[in-house]
Amino acid sequence: MHDLPVLRRRPAPTPVPAPESTRLVYSLIGELARRHDPALPPIHPGPELAPFELRVFSQNGEDGVIAELVRRAGAPGRFFVEFGIGPGLEGNCVSLAQVLGWSGLFIEPSDDAHEELARRFAGHPAVRTEHAGVTPDNVEELFALGGVPAEPDVLSIDVDGNDYWIWEALERFRPRIVVIEYNGSLDPSRRLVQPLDLASSYDGTDFYGASLGALHALGESKGYRLAHTDLAGVNAFFVRSDLDVRLPEPIAARDINLFLAGTRHQPHAGGKAYLDLDS
Repeated sequence: MHDLPVLRRRPAPTPVPAPESTRLVYSLIGELARRHDPALPPIHPGPELAPFELRVFSQNGEDGVIAELVRRAGAPGRFFVEFGIGPGLEGNCVSLAQVLGWSGLFIEPSDDAHEELARRFAGHPAVRTEHAGVTPDNVEELFALGGVPAEPDVLSIDVDGNDYWIWEALERFRPRIVVIEYNGSLDPSRRLVQPLDLASSYDGTDFYGASLGALHALGESKGYRLAHTDLAGVNAFFVRSDLDVRLPEPIAARDINLFLAGTRHQPHAGGKAYLDLDS
């Protein structure tokens, strides 16, 4: 497993896409919008979500999975929240904001990235952008200040570290669908979590976040069902248990497989340890 190629950092999206890439995005936008139409039949009859993966503005196949989960679970408020969005070139909720006209909140801590993010969505009055870092202590305050309803339809968490602790701290808000990054290099049968660290930032190695087992258990404790793990082994998708949604059972625990090419993050240098919530 450790002989697979490694990546030091996730490559940044290309600032100016090539004309061929732009044409492909426009062709995919129509397909993604079609998948959000509840009046049309789904592209696949079974409960499995892997066949629905589609990348338009997301890093992997999240766009297509979110579209199908919205079809199944509904989105009465058409409201999203996403943090860990960077400049907004790429994200799990970009298509909801930019193409489908949803209301929502993007939160980004970087000065330069937030400036670009705010500029990108300046023409979308229903979309707010906040310049802040999300922590377990301030997540609910930021949601309240950003006008987030008590039951947003989609929440996307990707901060490369404290993801588990932030979701754990969220109590007053009950999203219908939660997309959260997990560490696919960790044993999914164990509840391993990066210790809460508000001072350090992600260093590009394989030391980050939480195992799928930890997030699965947390989701169940908060009243959520695990719906899918994407083919890249990066994101876990959860749906509120009280919603009548057909989901596959059991859910595959996928190893990290960045860009579907077997690439992984660079191994960390040592000296760091995860919290084992079972010990």
